[in-house]
Amino acid sequence: MTSVRFVLTTGVAIFVILIGGLVGGLSIWGGVKSAIELTRAMQHQQTEMLAEEVNLFAQNVEQDIDTMTEVLRRSAKDLQNRPVISALKPFVKNKEHLSSITVVRKNRTNVWVGVWQGEITSEINTDLDSESYDYAIDGIPGDGSEGFDDIYLEPTDKRPVISYTKHFLGCCGDGKDGTLYLDLGLTTLSSLLSERQQKNDRQILVFDSSGAVIAHPSLIGENPYKQFRRVPRVRDLDDPVATAIFSKIKKTGTNFQDIEIGGEVWLVSVARISEFFDKAWYAVSIVPRSVVLGPMINRAIWVGVIGVVVLLIAVMIAWGMGRAISTPVSRLALAADAVRTLNIEMPTEPVSRFNELNSAEQAFRAMLTGLEVFIRYVPKNLVRRLIQLEAKGRGVEAEEREVTILFTDIAGYTSIADGMDPKDLADLLNNYFEVLVTPVTARGGTVDKFIGDALMAFWNAPDEQTDHADLALAAASDIQKATDRFNDTRLAVGEKPLRTRIGVHTGRVLVGNIGATERMNYTIVGDAVNTTARLEALGKDIGQTLCVSADTRQAAQNNYDWHEVGDVTLRGRSQKTLVYTIGSS
Repeated sequence: MTSVRFVLTTGVAIFVILIGGLVGGLSIWGGVKSAIELTRAMQHQQTEMLAEEVNLFAQNVEQDIDTMTEVLRRSAKDLQNRPVISALKPFVKNKEHLSSITVVRKNRTNVWVGVWQGEITSEINTDLDSESYDYAIDGIPGDGSEGFDDIYLEPTDKRPVISYTKHFLGCCGDGKDGTLYLDLGLTTLSSLLSERQQKNDRQILVFDSSGAVIAHPSLIGENPYKQFRRVPRVRDLDDPVATAIFSKIKKTGTNFQDIEIGGEVWLVSVARISEFFDKAWYAVSIVPRSVVLGPMINRAIWVGVIGVVVLLIAVMIAWGMGRAISTPVSRLALAADAVRTLNIEMPTEPVSRFNELNSAEQAFRAMLTGLEVFIRYVPKNLVRRLIQLEAKGRGVEAEEREVTILFTDIAGYTSIADGMDPKDLADLLNNYFEVLVTPVTARGGTVDKFIGDALMAFWNAPDEQTDHADLALAAASDIQKATDRFNDTRLAVGEKPLRTRIGVHTGRVLVGNIGATERMNYTIVGDAVNTTARLEALGKDIGQTLCVSADTRQAAQNNYDWHEVGDVTLRGRSQKTLVYTIGSS
């Protein structure tokens, strides 16, 4: 008869080798495959988003230049120098990507407005090549010569720019037609497009089909007024990876995912952008495969070492204890089978000389008893519900988190609403809340609820926002400006303006799905909510429209024109709260 020790030792060794090798191998293989697939998916998403951003940028430029031409037609009808300069300066000031705007008249004269060394300047009849004059004189809207041009070097300032051409007609058929040349600074545009530059060696590149570079890590933070000898090109970057990718795109197109350079394999994702430009643009995301697989290799080494150690320990234990544990092992096998059959009638007396094995048997017995109780008292539908909650993860659970809260209220709302038709009052509140909600959502806030004429919103939930205090303060400022415009409209039609009070406070709250089983609500609860409401109400007593707590000021990262209101005992509070307001810019 075969020795239990031999059988147990051999069985344990084979089991550990097979299971360890299978689990370890599958784990490593699955980890490698998952890491690469996840990286490719992230790269694809990154390039698609970048392509979408470029297209959106191009659309915004087209909208901006349409607005410029309309402004010129209305406010500078005869295209005289001073009105043209006055009309264009605000655009140059508020559009970071704009390098300059040139208006060319049909009589071969021009007006130039641009930025140089941080100052907005203008020039009459600046140097312009004959080809640009010819385009302007011969061009009419829709003749096919409008749109984006290829990257070129400014002849005077030696800065690489991307130009957009737009012909326009005068307002009154008086022949005061012209052409707009919009120059976009390449280094500024490159920094904007490279904001998604990642750590861990992931890079993004943008270049056109001729090799002209639009975005590259080397251009991030480049001086926008730096003078170049020629347009930056891929071959000038001293970047063998970018050079090889550009060469491969020229030869085989964009349908490739890997490229090997100097013994290093890079994962590549390419998106082609061709809707707005004469020459196609390519958005590229690259990452070394070694960066992705490095943790997997280290894990494989550790799995191998741990597997060998476990195998040796298991063999030694099995060889030394095999004969002594044959009976307890049989009992444990019966107990394991009882899990399948739910048979919990097991003897309670000890059957082994080893206390540990007896404890293991008692543990099995306790487990079976727990299973019986669970099956007897927990209905199936509750089990199904538990599974659903588990599948949803922690998102359904309330958690404590620091947020910045914003409350608004209409001063004198009771007197305004008194006597109003309910439908008119509902229309007023709907229009008013539309004005308030837009700045909140634009600044990434979560609108919690509307309480009569009041609005409650918060930041840093559900998504984490490290600058949640600044976002809330920016939203408060936007609300003040938006309500001013809203009141201008009301005054224009003879209606009373609405004065909005705002309270902003930062504190820890409970955030998540809160409510009954049949009615849940994603909201926040806590003392910070009450404090914010009291801050908003304080504005009535001190004559301020914006009251901000010291906690929000401490959490804010940007600089503001803070004005201290003082230590105030808020309604329902025993301790004083240091309150600030912010001066209008």
